[in-house]
Amino acid sequence: MRTHFRNTTSMALAMLALVGVAGNLLAAPTSDAISRSAKQGPVDVTVTLAKSNAQIAEPVELTVSVKAPNNVAITLPQEQKALGTLNVLKSSDVSDVPTAHGRQWERTYQIESLVPGEHTVPPISIVYTDRREPAATTETLETPEIALNVVSVLEGEPDPLQFRDVKDVVSMAPEQTDSLAWVGWSVGSAATLVCAAVALLVWPGRTRQLTPKQWALKQLQQLRDSEVMSEGDTEQFYVRLTDIVRQYIERQFAIAAPILTTDEFLAEATQHPSLQEEQRASLRVFLSLADLVKFAQFQPSAEDAGLAIDKATDFIQQSANQADAATTNKETN
Repeated sequence: MRTHFRNTTSMALAMLALVGVAGNLLAAPTSDAISRSAKQGPVDVTVTLAKSNAQIAEPVELTVSVKAPNNVAITLPQEQKALGTLNVLKSSDVSDVPTAHGRQWERTYQIESLVPGEHTVPPISIVYTDRREPAATTETLETPEIALNVVSVLEGEPDPLQFRDVKDVVSMAPEQTDSLAWVGWSVGSAATLVCAAVALLVWPGRTRQLTPKQWALKQLQQLRDSEVMSEGDTEQFYVRLTDIVRQYIERQFAIAAPILTTDEFLAEATQHPSLQEEQRASLRVFLSLADLVKFAQFQPSAEDAGLAIDKATDFIQQSANQADAATTNKETN
C-alpha cells in the first residue's frame, strides 16, 4: 500500500511539474514587435509593427504615432485600402491628444497579406503645418519603411491560391445564318462618316482642343480669379479644386474609376505607376491641404487657398512635362 501511495504521489508531482513548465512557456513573452522612428523639424514620428513575422491572412497591428508642439497641425493621410503589397483591413485614429510637451496623433492599421514572402510597409506621408510663426509653413514627413515577413502554413502542401491550369480552348465554328443586315449597317456607317467629314470641312468656327494640362491650368486660373473664397465658401472652393485635379488625372493618364469618390480616386492615384515619386509627393501634399479644410475644421485664409492652387499647379505641370518627355523619348526610339 505504501509503495502504491509513493508511486501515485511521484506521478502527481511529475504531472504538476510538467504543467508548471508548460505554464511558464505559455506565459513567456513572444512579442517580436519592431519600431522605427524619424524626426523632421518640430515633428517626431514612430511606426510600430506588432510582430515582424506573420502567417498568411493573419491580421497584424501597425501603429503610427506622431508628436508635435502646440500650434503645429498634423494631417494624417486619407484611409487607404493597401499599404504597398499589404492589405488594410481597417484603421482607426486617436487625434490631437494633449501631452506634456504638445500634442499627439495616432493611427492604428490592421494589415494582412495573402502572399508569402518578405513585404515592406512603404513610407506613409504625414503633412504638418507649423503656425508658430506669422508665416505658416507646410511640409511633408514620411515614416520609415518597416518589414513584415509572411510565411505560409501550407509548407509542402498544395497552395489553394494556385489554380489549376485552364484547359485548351476548343474552337467552334460560328453558326452560319443568311442575313442582309450587314448591308444596312454598312450603308449607315458610310453615310455617317461622310457627314462627319463634310462637317469638319465646312465648320468655320472649330477650335483646337485643349490638352489636359492646358485645360486644367485654365480651370485653376478661373478658380483663382473667382469670388468663392472671398464669399467665405471654403468647402466649395476645395471641392472644385480637387475635382479639377481629378479630371486632369483622368484625361492625362486615362485613369478612370467612376465608382470612387473624388477623394478616394485621388488617394488611389498617389499609388499609380504612371506618376513619378516626386509627382506623388506633390499630390499627397495637395490632398493633405484639402483635408485640413474638410476634416480638421481648419479655416484657411486667402493665402492658404492660393497655396493650395500653387500645389495643384506644380503637380499638373510636373506630371504633364514628365508625360510629354516620356512620349518624345518613345517616338525617338
